[in-house]
Amino acid sequence: MRQPVCVALLFVTVALPVAQVRAPRTLSIYMIDVEGGNATLFVSPTGTSMLIDTGHGARDALRIMAAAKDAGVTQIDHLILSHYHADHFGGLTELTTRMPIRHFIDHGPSVEAPIAVTSAFFPAYTALHAKAQHTVAVAGDRIPVAGLDVRVVMSAGQAIRTPLLGAGRPNPYCAQYTPK
Repeated sequence: MRQPVCVALLFVTVALPVAQVRAPRTLSIYMIDVEGGNATLFVSPTGTSMLIDTGHGARDALRIMAAAKDAGVTQIDHLILSHYHADHFGGLTELTTRMPIRHFIDHGPSVEAPIAVTSAFFPAYTALHAKAQHTVAVAGDRIPVAGLDVRVVMSAGQAIRTPLLGAGRPNPYCAQYTPK
């Protein structure tokens, strides 16, 4: 009777160190289908999340929530609104009622004229201002995503003045590519 117990204990003691070794996390990028707009969720190797745009409406906010759940994200650490078209900010109201947003980033007043920003945008924007840290991005700014180097290359119609290190050089990962 004692032999099976000893074998089971041996298995547990051998398996335990293997179970404690975790694979290192990688950068995860979720391109979320919001049909016509944009929404991209980045999760850094440290688990910090960054969402660019919120899609068009409630349906798209639910799609973002599904991607966040798949990624193990329970809050958006950095939300970037690229510009004020409804297909890029339309899911904002619904998303802010479903998930905390710690920091949001935009380019300040619209540089497009004339641009019709819908009245549905303003309540969500005002509510977000009350709950989260807000930054008006300037070209050249860094966004503090732990484990990544995120830089703003254009904001409010203004581009960075100095190219990023390595800009314009051939990408070594594409060296084997031949146009077809």
